[in-house]
Amino acid sequence: MLSELEHLIRYSSVGANFREIFAPLVRSGRRVLLLLLLCTSLGLNVLLAHRVRQLGAVMGKQSRKAELQVGTLVPPIAARELDGKNTTVEYAGTDRLTMLYIFAPECKWCARNMDNLKALLKAKGESVRFIGLSLSQVGLADYVRANKLEIPILTGPSQETINAYKLGGTPQAIVISAEGRVIENWQGAWTNKEKADIEAFFHMNLPGIQVSSAAH
Repeated sequence: MLSELEHLIRYSSVGANFREIFAPLVRSGRRVLLLLLLCTSLGLNVLLAHRVRQLGAVMGKQSRKAELQVGTLVPPIAARELDGKNTTVEYAGTDRLTMLYIFAPECKWCARNMDNLKALLKAKGESVRFIGLSLSQVGLADYVRANKLEIPILTGPSQETINAYKLGGTPQAIVISAEGRVIENWQGAWTNKEKADIEAFFHMNLPGIQVSSAAH
């Protein structure tokens, strides 16, 4: 009985009428379904982009919070000299700005930045107090001799100093006033914006990073 009905619908005029009536509806339904899927996909993409922007903003704020902020009042530096003697660096006893240069002997970008540092030391060594702080003691004495660094070099900062100055990355340069307040904080090798900012702050030109070292 069912096969006879199917045969009737398929081959009779009644079947033709059914196809004429419902075929456009089927095609229209497919177009509506595709349109709904497209709109849903577009909505999800917009929502995802919004969430990515929100996440980026949150991460940016967290990153800024993790950095030492300009205007922060920092305590004296507690660390050790090259001979292992404990020492404390005060700011109140000087009428000059102090620039704390944080580095590590194994830091490749510190090596690439050495020409910049030496140029700054040569130009501003009389007007600015420079102090080097190494976050690693491995090969430090040889590193200082090889690079002929004639500034006070400290290492082994106390945990309080590490926390207060938010130490971790190298190279980093922090300019501190006689009141112990952070005036500038440059993180990374002195290229692009950092180089331009340091040149403007000290009113001088820097040679840039060592290209031959940067190629390795």
